[in-house]
Amino acid sequence: MGPGGTATVGSSTINLTKTIVGAGMLAIPFVFKNDGVLVGIILTLLAAITSGFGLFVLARCSKVLTNPRTSSFFTLCMITYPSLSPLFDVAMIVQCFGVGLSYLVLIGDIFPSLFGGERNFWILASAIIVWPLCSLKKMDSLRYSSIVGLMALTYIFILVISMFVIKTMIEQDVTAERGPINWIRVYSWKGLLSSFSIVIFAYTGSMNIFSIINELEDNAMTEINKIINYSISISSFFFLSVGITGYLTYGSNTLGNILLNYDPNSPWIYIANFCLASMLILSFPLLFHPLRIAMNNLVVFFRMKYPAVVHPSASMENLADIENDDGPEDYYFNSSAASITATATRTSMASIVMNIEDDDIDVDDNLLASSIRTSDMDQVQDGSSEIMTLPERGEEEQHVSFPDSRFYIITFTLLPLMYLISLRLRSFAFVLSLVGATGSTSMSFTLPGLFGYKLIGSDSLAVGQMVSKRDMFYKKCSLLLTWFGIIVMILSLYVTMKYGAGN
Repeated sequence: MGPGGTATVGSSTINLTKTIVGAGMLAIPFVFKNDGVLVGIILTLLAAITSGFGLFVLARCSKVLTNPRTSSFFTLCMITYPSLSPLFDVAMIVQCFGVGLSYLVLIGDIFPSLFGGERNFWILASAIIVWPLCSLKKMDSLRYSSIVGLMALTYIFILVISMFVIKTMIEQDVTAERGPINWIRVYSWKGLLSSFSIVIFAYTGSMNIFSIINELEDNAMTEINKIINYSISISSFFFLSVGITGYLTYGSNTLGNILLNYDPNSPWIYIANFCLASMLILSFPLLFHPLRIAMNNLVVFFRMKYPAVVHPSASMENLADIENDDGPEDYYFNSSAASITATATRTSMASIVMNIEDDDIDVDDNLLASSIRTSDMDQVQDGSSEIMTLPERGEEEQHVSFPDSRFYIITFTLLPLMYLISLRLRSFAFVLSLVGATGSTSMSFTLPGLFGYKLIGSDSLAVGQMVSKRDMFYKKCSLLLTWFGIIVMILSLYVTMKYGAGN
């Protein structure tokens, strides 16, 4: 555990829960319409377990770093699949940029129905709240806006359950609005495939897990596991409660957004729509935070990969000095190596290092663990060697720099771009479904599985131990998670391309 963390388990749980629970909650009753109650519950729990395990794997992989507070998708890519690092960051950008755009479009659709006026006016007006929140550097600074967003979602949650009680238990004639209900039978097999991608999209929260780990005051795995378990449990409670009660209220007549089933003239629905619009505004910064980090990673990658293009007068020897003019150290790439090797810009030229935590080593192996500081671990893959060097005393791996100048340039370049595009978009449903099928599955399953399969257990190998049975189990599950993500992506894309374009 390194210095600098200020976030608590409570504030981190709020931010992660708010990242997961968003507008996707309103589509869960539609999932139950397609799948039936039993299958809907099973798929929701499956998504919860797999998404939660993906978050756990990412957290576990961060512990191979000397300073886990420097963890990110970029950092892990540098010690696993360095040449694919830009691809991973592009997947993050597509996910966050696409969902953020859809939020702005929805803001423009909802507020005019509440207060009148033009949609473009309300999209631009949202910048009064969105832009200051997006200018905050730490995710923990968003905890108060996340609390307000969760309060808005809680109101919608209570509304859906209350309407179920009123219409099914108090009112006499419920058949006029409610269609048939399937408890076990699947209503639509085509809908089963598409609705599962909706649930997967609803559970996506991995884009912010590293920021939470980096800012946590006590970032031990026990504390991180609490955050993940609490967040997944709370999210599952929201999703299952809204999904089941919303579906039982309207049956086969349930719409894609459960709020559309209710009387639009009701003051309670008016408040619910206001809560939804407010939640979208407050959720946007949580998506923009990882988007900005991914953009910075790309900038760093290309600055270091192509120094002659970025700095024509720079050489590999003085590139570190150029980077240090902007801020902390960056990673650069040794082009003379047989494979791309992530190398910290410092005189020792030590590669990204690995950390062995005391609580991961048996008592009998303490003496062995104390001698690993000068050990190296070679991983030979596809004929190339990637050396992960353990640190000398007092050393730690360098984090990706994010100087203030670049922070604000990226922020106030992306924000106007997203707002400009949102002013011209009228419907983003199809593009959003593509984003969910690709970005969400990549962030939740494929990438965590790839990282976990390669990194979990490497700390044991570094001290000359066999990989424990527990870590071998995690490695195998990580591999299964990767294939699970690939299969879900293929099926989701197939359904989206075949049926989504016409919707």
